Amino acid sequence: MTHSNQTIPSTGGSDSRALLNPEMAAQPFDLWGHGVFEAVLDVPGFRGPGAMVLGAVTEFSPVTDKPIMGSAVITLHSVVPLDGPHVQVRVEVRWPEDLSIRVQLMWFL
Repeated sequence: MTHSNQTIPSTGGSDSRALLNPEMAAQPFDLWGHGVFEAVLDVPGFRGPGAMVLGAVTEFSPVTDKPIMGSAVITLHSVVPLDGPHVQVRVEVRWPEDLSIRVQLMWFL
């Protein structure tokens, strides 16, 4: 168990090298769903399992195409870099009907 004042060392994943001035790319992906579901996203320029990828999720309005703070709780549980230009995500939408969901990914080239 760690405490808030403890330093946590790198686990050594992805060669444990710091990325100094990395090139970054970002892209949104629009999904539709509710409950817990998974999707494999086609990410152009993505290098595969050794690359670092970050994600965020939000509900958006299909009318205005803008993010909204609706009443549903929306969580991005997993972001998994796969072989080729693909990233698998697991999303949870706590709402009884399908909603418009936007997953935004940022990855390092």
